[in-house]
Amino acid sequence: MPTSTSSPGPSAPERIAASWHRSRLAGVDPVRAHGSLSPVDIDPRGSLYEAAGPVLNELAENLDGTTYATVLVDRDCRIVHRWCGRVQVARAFDGLGVDLGASLLEERLGTNAPGTALETRLPVQVHGPEHFAEMLREFSCFAMPIRHPVTHRIEGVLDITSLASDANPLLRPVVQRAVTDIQRRLQDGSRTTDKQLLLAFHEAVVSCRGALVAVGENLTVSNQTAQDTLTGADIAVLRILLQDVHLPGATVMDMNLESGEAVHVRADVLDTRRLAALVRIEPREPRRGLSVSALTETAREPGTILVAGPPGSGRTSLARELAPSSPITLLTGATTVLEGDGNWAKQFRRRMAAGVGTVIIDGLELLSDALLGVVADALESPTRAHVVMVSAPLTELSEHTAAVAALASRVEEKLPLAARRDEIPGLARELLSGINPDAFLTPGVERILVEHRWPGNVRELRAVLAHAAARRRFGAIVPADLPPKLGSVLGSVPGPRAAVRPLDQAERDVILHELIKHDGNKAAVARELGISRTTLYARMRALRISTY
Repeated sequence: MPTSTSSPGPSAPERIAASWHRSRLAGVDPVRAHGSLSPVDIDPRGSLYEAAGPVLNELAENLDGTTYATVLVDRDCRIVHRWCGRVQVARAFDGLGVDLGASLLEERLGTNAPGTALETRLPVQVHGPEHFAEMLREFSCFAMPIRHPVTHRIEGVLDITSLASDANPLLRPVVQRAVTDIQRRLQDGSRTTDKQLLLAFHEAVVSCRGALVAVGENLTVSNQTAQDTLTGADIAVLRILLQDVHLPGATVMDMNLESGEAVHVRADVLDTRRLAALVRIEPREPRRGLSVSALTETAREPGTILVAGPPGSGRTSLARELAPSSPITLLTGATTVLEGDGNWAKQFRRRMAAGVGTVIIDGLELLSDALLGVVADALESPTRAHVVMVSAPLTELSEHTAAVAALASRVEEKLPLAARRDEIPGLARELLSGINPDAFLTPGVERILVEHRWPGNVRELRAVLAHAAARRRFGAIVPADLPPKLGSVLGSVPGPRAAVRPLDQAERDVILHELIKHDGNKAAVARELGISRTTLYARMRALRISTY
C-alpha cells in the first residue's frame, strides 16, 4: 500500500492540487477515508438510471474481461450503479466499500474522480497517486458530470476506472460519448413523458370545471381556474409532494394554499421515474359569498402596512390577517414577469379607485421602478382602498423599493423559521390540525422538526406535514413518516441528543443557506460571508456540514 503524502506531486494539474487542499481543509484522513463512505439503501429507479441503463450495458459489453469498471453516482454523489469487468476488481471494490449507496463526496473521500467532478462541475481525471485516499492510489479514473439538456441541472456523474497500470488515454472520449448518449436519452425521455402528460391534460380539461394542473419534470400547464387559484409557491409545494409519490395511479392529499384556503389534491400519477402527474384541486369546504356589508365596509382611515420577511416565512398569511377590511385583492409582483407592467397597473388602479377593501401587494421587490412609482402615487390618495405590502427582508430591498416600503405607517417583520425554532412545535401542531386532525406528532418527530434548517420556511414545513399525514391517516406520526430528507437531520447536527448552542445553530443555518444558494460553490460562499475558504472549511467541519 502506498504511503501517505502531503501533496499530489509537483507535476499534478492545478485542479488536482486544489482538490487536495479542499480535502485537507475538510479533515479527510488519507489513511482511514474508506470508513466515511457511509453506504445507504438507495432506490435505483428514476430518470437518470432509466436513461443510463442501455448506455451502461453497452459499455459493459465493450469492457467485459478487462480491468475496467464503471460507476454512476447521482446528484448527491451516491453510487447508483457499479459494474466491474473482472471479479478481482469487484472484490477490490467490495473490500474498499465502493458499493451501491456509498458516498463519494470529496469532503468524505478526498480527491476522487466522481466526487471532484461533482464539486467542480467539470470533467476530471485522477491518476494513481493523485488520489487523496491511499486506498484509491492503485486506480486511474476519469469522470464527467451528466447535465439534463432541458434544465441544465447536474443529474449525476459517470466514471470509468481502471488499474493505474492499465490507464488508457482514450478513456476521456469513451466517457464523453457515453455521457452524450445518456443526456440525449434524458431529453428523449422527458419529451415522451411530456407528450403523454399534455395529451392527458387536453383530454381532461374539456370536462373539468375546477382547477386542473399538469405537473411535469420540465413543464407546468394549468387551466384558467388553476391560474386564478394557485400561486407559484403552491405549484412548488405540489412538486415537493408529488416527488414523494412512488406508485403510479391515483393518490389524494390535503394541503393549504398560500392564500390560506384548505384544498383536496387529487393526483393521477402517470410516471414515477420522472415527475408527471395530472392534478385536480378541490376546496375542502364550500366557499362562502361575501356579504353586502363586507363589500361596502370602509373601516378606518386607510393606512399602509408593510410585512417583510423571506419567502415561505408566512408573510402572506400574516398580510391577510392584518388586512383592515374586505374584500381582499391579492396582486403578486411575479405576475408582471409574464403579463407585463400594463395589466398589473390596470388591476391595481381599478381596485384602489374602488375605495373599498384591501389590496395586498405580494412581492414588492419584484415590481419595476415604473410600477413602484404607480404604487407610491396611489398611496397619496385619501379615498383609496387599504394597502398591505409584502416584501423581502428590509436589508435586501433596493433603493427604490425601500423608498416605497418606507411609506408604510406600520411594519411587521417575519423572521425565517430557522430563527424561530421555539415556535416550530406549536406551529407544526397547528398546521397538522388543519391538514389532518386525526393525526398527531410524537416528541421524537417534533425534535427532528426543530433541528431541521427549513430553507423553505413555513411553506416547507406545511409540505412536510402534508407528506407525513398522507402516510399516516390517523394516530401518531413517527420519524419514518417524514420525507427522507429529514431522516438524516439527527445525524447531521452536532450531537443528536445533545443541546445545540443557539449561536452554532444560527451559524450552521447561515452557511447551509449560502451553500444551497450558490449551488455548492464554496469559493462563492466564502466571498458572500466575507471569510476565507480555510475558515469556511474549518467551520463546516466543526458544525458537521457534509451534505446540502
